[in-house]
Amino acid sequence: MEKPKEVVHVRARRGQATDSHSLAERVRRGKINERLRCLQDIVPGCYKTMGMALMLDEIINYVQSLQNQVEFLSMKLTAASTYYDFNSESDAMERMQREKAEEAKELERLMREGYVGIGGVACFHSSSPYGPL
Repeated sequence: MEKPKEVVHVRARRGQATDSHSLAERVRRGKINERLRCLQDIVPGCYKTMGMALMLDEIINYVQSLQNQVEFLSMKLTAASTYYDFNSESDAMERMQREKAEEAKELERLMREGYVGIGGVACFHSSSPYGPL
């Protein structure tokens, strides 16, 4: 014949849990409260006297404003880098156009002086009676 199992009743002090589920719940609440305290330190406008819902609303609004700031700064950075790239490209184009203009002037001068024929081919005139050497 089996003996009936004895049930041990533990009397807890007021506010003290003895059940393992209650203890786990207390640990979970402690972690949540610790994280909320960290958020209160980080987020401006969060106070310990606020209710949980108001505090979470304040945190959500703060995070959304940070997201908007990041998006705005990202767009500003993109615009600035595009402007910089455009300026560097236009500077390079201006430099190439200037070089081409200088080359054209030099070619024109050489043609006037008879050193270059049509098409940019060099043709040196010899003063020798026997023709070019």
